[in-house]
Amino acid sequence: MIDDVRSSLGEWEAARALLSSALQSYLATCNSLTATCTRPARTLPERNAVEDALVVVDSKLGTLSSEIQSLHASHLSMCALRNRSGRLTRINVLPPEVLRQIFLLSTIQCVRNIRAKGLYNTLSQVDMYWRQVALNTPELWTHVDVSPATPTRSFYELSRVVLERSREEMVHLHVYEPRKSSFGGPTPDVEIHTLKTFLAPFITRVASLNLETETSSTYLVHSVMRLWGKIGTGMIQHLSVSLPTDGHSYYLDIPSGRRTQGVSSTHLRTLHVKNISLNWDSVACQNLVDLRLHGPGDLASRMDFKMLAMMLAASPRLRVLKLYEKDIIRWGDQVVSSIVLEHLEVLNLVKLEADTLKLILPLVDQPNPLSHLSVGLTLYDELTEEYRAFFSRCHVSTLYLESPAEHLSLACLPPSLSHLIIFQSDLSQPPFIRDSLADSQPRAIVYVTLVSCVVTLEGLVSLVAETGAQVLNLDCCLTDRLMDLEGIVNDVCDETRSELVEVYPGLICNVSDVDTTAGMACRTMFDD
Repeated sequence: MIDDVRSSLGEWEAARALLSSALQSYLATCNSLTATCTRPARTLPERNAVEDALVVVDSKLGTLSSEIQSLHASHLSMCALRNRSGRLTRINVLPPEVLRQIFLLSTIQCVRNIRAKGLYNTLSQVDMYWRQVALNTPELWTHVDVSPATPTRSFYELSRVVLERSREEMVHLHVYEPRKSSFGGPTPDVEIHTLKTFLAPFITRVASLNLETETSSTYLVHSVMRLWGKIGTGMIQHLSVSLPTDGHSYYLDIPSGRRTQGVSSTHLRTLHVKNISLNWDSVACQNLVDLRLHGPGDLASRMDFKMLAMMLAASPRLRVLKLYEKDIIRWGDQVVSSIVLEHLEVLNLVKLEADTLKLILPLVDQPNPLSHLSVGLTLYDELTEEYRAFFSRCHVSTLYLESPAEHLSLACLPPSLSHLIIFQSDLSQPPFIRDSLADSQPRAIVYVTLVSCVVTLEGLVSLVAETGAQVLNLDCCLTDRLMDLEGIVNDVCDETRSELVEVYPGLICNVSDVDTTAGMACRTMFDD
């Protein structure tokens, strides 16, 4: 083989040299022919000679085009051959430990992520070096999807391969039951038994559990939870449970794990719940760092205000609190003092009704300015005093606001605010801030972002003056509620921006047709 490689390489180098020489000669003749045929022709025979030459050129250009395409194809082929070299690929000069850290930044393969479908094995298929590094990086294989969506064993086989590659690492287990499956409905008992049999050997290695069903049955979710309780592992620290929004109330018990002297061994750090109620008084719900409760809002699943207060008080290091369409009520004359959460970084209360928000705001106290607290709220006129008291207790750095009112009106704002985001409001009737501030304390909100708002130049000028904005972002904003005579919506244009910058020369004004804050934690509920 060595002789064949050397012989083939020698022939290629000789042909490449001939091609280079021929190309230089061809370019020289092209220049010569062009210079000759473009000189003035003074007689009829001279003009005929030029025409005859151009006819010949035309007849040859067709084959030349085909030859260029062939040359381009051969160039791509040689590049592909060159890329097979581990020595020439720059990233391959990195040692395995560095390459391993780069691999860990790759997209996680998940059954819910269509864009990542089939990516689980991509890194290990590039070349032998990458394959060796990927297979020796068990952290790459710790996301294990298990779905009973198909009656074949192919999906379990894929899950088994991932488990083998994860070795003894703790894993994230994602059990997903889609609405439409080949079973024609909820997963049958025999398939759930197969799933439990598959899960049982490695349930003790699960550190993060995500249970998700889109069917009308919760049997699969309850079966996995019972398996967890039966085996008694206390290793699960992150629990996410998502049930369909179908108007029903669901209840689930968090297993307490094996007990020693009556103390639960299950201690969650992250709890994400959608459309389900849990045994909130479980010690597993204490010492949380991330709590997200999503609905449902029906009467049967209302959450006791005092129970929520107890959970927060038992989680002093809580960093993320998100409540979405969660109905929380106070029975009788329950009095609960505000709870200091000095580590709180994200508070999302956007989709709460006024009655619930009135209970939650006095509950939270975040006095730590170093946490850069991001808050999402809905503005209700009747809660002005609650907002003012909340802002006085909490150092809010970023504030996202929605309002049911037709026109924007801000009764108060946090004094420590550096980024204000306003969603779907009409800013055509200034002034907007009704909070009484002394003239000696002008606002200095560095960033102001308007998302899908109706604006006017007068309104923008007033907003910048009232907020002291240095950077104004106009995302998907309109300059008029109505369409023009041609039926075209009046988007904010460069002219509006130019006129605004003329008033405030130091202002940075960005106009975008994309919502640049859509992924901010104070706006979103879950990460997927």
